[in-house]
Amino acid sequence: MARVVIDAGHGGYDPGAVFGSRLEKDDNLRMALAVGNILRGCGIDVVYTRSTDVFVPLLERSAISNRANPNLFVSIHRNASTNPAANGVENWVATNASAFSVAAANLVLNRVVAAGVQSNRGLKYGTFSVLRNTNAPAMLFEYGFISNAEDNRLFDTRFNDYARATASGIISSLGRSCPGVTTPTPPTTQPPPPPGDYVENVRRIQTYLNTHYNAGLTVDGNFGPVSKRALIRAYQMELNRMFNAGLATDGIWGPRTRAATRTLRIGDRNNLVWLMQAALYTNGFSTIPDGSFGPITDGQVRAFQRARGLGIDGLAGPNTFERLFRWE
Repeated sequence: MARVVIDAGHGGYDPGAVFGSRLEKDDNLRMALAVGNILRGCGIDVVYTRSTDVFVPLLERSAISNRANPNLFVSIHRNASTNPAANGVENWVATNASAFSVAAANLVLNRVVAAGVQSNRGLKYGTFSVLRNTNAPAMLFEYGFISNAEDNRLFDTRFNDYARATASGIISSLGRSCPGVTTPTPPTTQPPPPPGDYVENVRRIQTYLNTHYNAGLTVDGNFGPVSKRALIRAYQMELNRMFNAGLATDGIWGPRTRAATRTLRIGDRNNLVWLMQAALYTNGFSTIPDGSFGPITDGQVRAFQRARGLGIDGLAGPNTFERLFRWE
């Protein structure tokens, strides 16, 4: 039987983040119990690090998981900021996370995002104690900002949707299904990107544009106007090479480039997919370019479409590319 450890962050005399009379520890426990109940109903063995309002030291949380030897460890939290406008959900994995951890975290993140959030802050890499000291594949999910009124409203009104989406992602990451909750989605074997280093990943993109498209960029990790124009120019070059589009390779997104755009979808493998993934990444979405339109890319395309108010179909066509490339 598959086993999952659910960790409700904080507890007891540690309230976590506080917003008026609202305590993070309470929201965490409510969500942990709700997710656990769904998993148990689907035949998953669930172990809680806490199921009541008690304090559990960080190292003991990892010890509980290590003794249970689960397939997956999921820590549940709410975020907070001194900026009341800060909002959105994000999922964290360890800096040395396995490919399975990354795939599972992305599945959970994408399904919660699909349930309706203010913004998707993406997959992140960190050194939280429970990620660092837990032997099992692990993630730490932040269900919006307790310091943001709209995130709190969404957490309350879509609570059941979030719980079901989380359970669905967990079950799918284990290659299982549960009637009424999810269908199986095998974990991707895509290797994890370098640990949360945006600058390094942008340098990789700039280097690739230089090597393959003679972009002449300064490899500085800053994806500004010059790099963006080089990415559009590379896209135009590929449309010319693959489809004889006859475009001027000027790096400017205009009507002719839009008209020449071909729709990309899950299963595609080509240089256009690589350029689309690079555009997604530099727009803040967790897709490292590899030229393969797989489940992670599909989820991030959908997340981008939702964030930009587009139709959410996972197809990267003219409307999606226009928002990816448009100067704003």
